[in-house]
Amino acid sequence: MTSRSFEDRLERIQWVPGVVPTHDMIDSVLGGRGLAKARSVGATLFGAILGIMIGFGVKGITLAESPWGPDTGFPGLVGGGLSLAAMGVSIVLGLYVVLRSRRYPWLMQFSSMNLLMIVVLLLS
Repeated sequence: MTSRSFEDRLERIQWVPGVVPTHDMIDSVLGGRGLAKARSVGATLFGAILGIMIGFGVKGITLAESPWGPDTGFPGLVGGGLSLAAMGVSIVLGLYVVLRSRRYPWLMQFSSMNLLMIVVLLLS
């Protein structure tokens, strides 16, 4: 059934001019969007800071003037190993978050910002 005019459509949906939505209707619409799982700035900021630290550590492995760079002995082994291990954990976490992003949206924010900062520092 098609409506031929605007007034027919309004009559079909039983619209009354000047009527405002009820509080129950507003709550049902807003409740369906999941405002309880709102985005947090904390997870994004923490992911960025940790990603910068990891990226700086991994980048320092190749720089000769770095305290944990090539030919630095035991500090280089420890610093480089920790940096590479942290990058590996970040990659594994990123893959895990792909599967669980609906359940843990804050983890998706953390992981995506973390990996982004690592890549940005490695490419700079």
